[in-house]
Amino acid sequence: MEGLELPSKIKRNRRGISPVISSIILAATVITIGGTVWSFTQSATTVIAEDYVDGVMSLMNEGTERFVIEHVSYYTPNNTLQVWIYNYGDNDITVDVYVNVIGGFFESKMENNVSSKAIIKVPISITIASGSEVAIKAASRRGNNAYYTYLKT
Repeated sequence: MEGLELPSKIKRNRRGISPVISSIILAATVITIGGTVWSFTQSATTVIAEDYVDGVMSLMNEGTERFVIEHVSYYTPNNTLQVWIYNYGDNDITVDVYVNVIGGFFESKMENNVSSKAIIKVPISITIASGSEVAIKAASRRGNNAYYTYLKT
């Protein structure tokens, strides 16, 4: 009978080791999954925060964008309307200029870059009859606008 007891003791010792190993494997799995989830949420949070900051900075640039149509003149010999745009803000801007002769022609000049604290002259080829009223709109790429009305005498 002693021979029968020995194998059952060995078998019982193996059962005692099995719960320890399974606990270690379970703990390692939980730590690995927890680390993966933490890493994912950390990177997702960083991306969301950076997008938020970029959005706020873009809105801030839009709010601090300052420009005006300073002067308009028409040069009759070559039918050119000259529009001076002054950027008195701290940001460089890109401005599209639209010219509409009331009841007549429409012209535009796209992508006029104006540096901060600078003035540029935008020439637009258009025929304007004497006594015509001209509506001018300068639109920045951030959505701000400046308007000017010119009466050709």
